[in-house]
Amino acid sequence: MTGWKISPNGITDFMNFYMDKTKRLLLINPSDPTQIIVQGATYGPIPMKVGSQWFQVSTDLVISTVSNMDTGTIAAAKDYYIYACNNNGVLAFLISLNATYPSGYSATTSRKIGGFHTLCVDVGTISGHLLTGFTAGQILPQSVWDLKFRANSLNNAGLVYDPNSKLWVQIYLASDDGASGVQSVYNAATLDTITWNDIVDRGGKSKMRCLHDYEFQLMARNSNEKTSITGAADPVTTGGHIDSASRRMISDIGVEDAAGAMNQWLLDQGYRYDVDAASVGDTAAGAVITVYYSATAGGNQLYVKWDNNIPYLCSNFATAQADKVLTFGTNQKFLVKHDADAATGGLPIYIKYDATNIWEKLLVNNTVLGKDVYVETNFPAFQIKLKHDASAATNGVALKYDDGADSRLEAVIPSSANTTFDLSTMGPAYGYYALAGNKGSIYRQGVYGDVKLAAGGYWSIAALAGSRYRYSSIYRWYTSTSLGGRFASEPI
Repeated sequence: MTGWKISPNGITDFMNFYMDKTKRLLLINPSDPTQIIVQGATYGPIPMKVGSQWFQVSTDLVISTVSNMDTGTIAAAKDYYIYACNNNGVLAFLISLNATYPSGYSATTSRKIGGFHTLCVDVGTISGHLLTGFTAGQILPQSVWDLKFRANSLNNAGLVYDPNSKLWVQIYLASDDGASGVQSVYNAATLDTITWNDIVDRGGKSKMRCLHDYEFQLMARNSNEKTSITGAADPVTTGGHIDSASRRMISDIGVEDAAGAMNQWLLDQGYRYDVDAASVGDTAAGAVITVYYSATAGGNQLYVKWDNNIPYLCSNFATAQADKVLTFGTNQKFLVKHDADAATGGLPIYIKYDATNIWEKLLVNNTVLGKDVYVETNFPAFQIKLKHDASAATNGVALKYDDGADSRLEAVIPSSANTTFDLSTMGPAYGYYALAGNKGSIYRQGVYGDVKLAAGGYWSIAALAGSRYRYSSIYRWYTSTSLGGRFASEPI
């Protein structure tokens, strides 16, 4: 392939090419994935300087992986570079695995103008897929880059461009580049068992970032959906895998293992809301209420009923026949309604005086829903928990309210001593958690609180995995062999 010399003063006519970012230097031949076209006629004339020599390309020139290799033959899963070369005053184009200059040339007689990545494993036939029929060693169309159209990361190796999100994305799951950064390389050990904090640092080292929720969905389009990697086992290494339906795990743009291989950290924030034994008690605030022992408990039993699916407490108050407001500690209050027919349609409440957790002493055989019942108080963060127990009447004793002179909760408690029960805290307390690496703490609610999203789904959840799969309960310091990353870069 040839060009001709021009004077530097003559490049004025070519400035339009360089100023217009939509005019690309290189593009794959849409009818032959073994060829790259230098778009001299389409977008030119294109001026090129190789060493001290200027050339002009004003025709569309074809660079072939079959006939324009500097040495050897094209291989699968490799990053190749395209060079404009000064062959004794004649412009020639070569493809090389060498990232500095092609065989037979030097840094002064050649100039790197772009590159591409080759497919790692045959795609096979996938109906409606943009890469259906592509074979190993052919050029991934969206991996073609050039001096004007490239990523802002350290290099373009192992990346494909997603025109929908306008991002360069790693083809393969991230692996360790050996320099505290990340790389996108075929058959490398996947980077897993890493926290969100650490993987963000690694991506930044390579001038890349994790994907946002919507970006992951876009780049993963036409990947395998609701399947996982064949064998339902850790992929261990990157790329070229087949799913449980014998389909290649590859997206339209050439991203490998987006779904069903390994969860991948996203940038997006989530929230985890936990009520557990470490945080539900509110005894420090004194929010307890006493149930008094009585050999012959007065008053009538408490029941739970529902009004428009909202549970409430009630009893047949024989004396005042009016609703009662009871108080936990100082601030938390709850209502017990007067109901002359409380036993009809109501479920009786019992108290288990020796329950392990103070907030689980109230029992009910919930024949309506078959699960625990939470009754509202005046403050939504605190509720009365009625623990579902099919043997509530055996495991507890009847809880009554004596609305006579005593005006208190009473029960025939086997220990002959008073007891108390507590509210369930629906809003765990906030506190600091020291993050790994001695780099500060996070102020979060409860045990976890703040979490980061992960996407794709891992190898053992085939029916759930997919481009829109999200996992939203893992905190940023969480690690797992099933959780890694994939990175992206904005274009220049």
